[in-house]
Amino acid sequence: MKKKLLLPVLAGCLWGTSSAEAKIRHLLPRPQQVEQTAGAAFGLGRPVRLELPSEWAELTAPARFLAETGCTLDDAAGAALRVRRVEQVAGAFNHPLAGFPDEAYRLTVTADEVTVEAVTETGVVRAMQTLTQLAEGYEGTPSLEALTMTDWPAFKLRGLMHDVGRSFVSFEELKKEIDLLFKVNVFHWHLTENQAWRFEVKAYPALTSAASMTRFAGKYYTQEQCRELEEYAAQRGITVIPEIDMPGHSAAFERAMGHSMQTDQGVEELQQILTEVASVFVRAPYIHIGADEQTITYPDFLKIMTDKVHSLGKKVVVWNPIRGVSISKE
Repeated sequence: MKKKLLLPVLAGCLWGTSSAEAKIRHLLPRPQQVEQTAGAAFGLGRPVRLELPSEWAELTAPARFLAETGCTLDDAAGAALRVRRVEQVAGAFNHPLAGFPDEAYRLTVTADEVTVEAVTETGVVRAMQTLTQLAEGYEGTPSLEALTMTDWPAFKLRGLMHDVGRSFVSFEELKKEIDLLFKVNVFHWHLTENQAWRFEVKAYPALTSAASMTRFAGKYYTQEQCRELEEYAAQRGITVIPEIDMPGHSAAFERAMGHSMQTDQGVEELQQILTEVASVFVRAPYIHIGADEQTITYPDFLKIMTDKVHSLGKKVVVWNPIRGVSISKE
């Protein structure tokens, strides 16, 4: 009998909930502060005036949101999407982390105006992602319910890693996955492995030769593609962190180069490789150099590589634990 009663009770709960309340309640991640306000919804699928600060004129997320929801840009339109740069979003909290911007934003939605306030461009991107979620689920023309919202991430670093050395994901598929990373802010691109080396190195083309790979032979990403993906991700509020594994997970390197990374020649080549990585991933605050799962025997190997990355204006990330060296806490 209890099972028979469950569905009518559940249906009654759903019928008694307004669509606006349901849409706000179903936002993921849940916003930090949100209040549904009185008034008509902001109808999409119509001409909208877009106002951006001059210093953010190249920001693509607002125009992309409007296009995806059937709106057309019209400087004379009565409806407006206004983006304002502020020094601080009142009531929000920012977790300081080098290389990662403040993502807080404040949204105000009324019948004919959507206002976004943010400290950084990334905050605007997050606001557009929230608006995209709010606009979903309509059979007809989508709308945005009237509300005020202040939001910021609970965790400063939220990431996805792809080990494309072991496998291979096409460039177009990677872009689709970047599109799906709503409010994820790091794409950790694990580009080298025992099975294959996927990052094009101009100085050493043998690294990406089919002969040096044991899986998906001959498949790799050109430097041009890497630059394009980094820019594509940045427009969606995502930082790419490239990883070049050393000295472990380097069988593909040894097949291509004919010697170990832990040789004088290998160390010299790795420094050239890091130079190319840094020149391609210009936005990346970090370069990941692995350093795990193989005992480090070459004198000062990790210090040499760390100093090289620092000289290129980047910070270093390594896995833990590391064998054969001690790591200072400084």
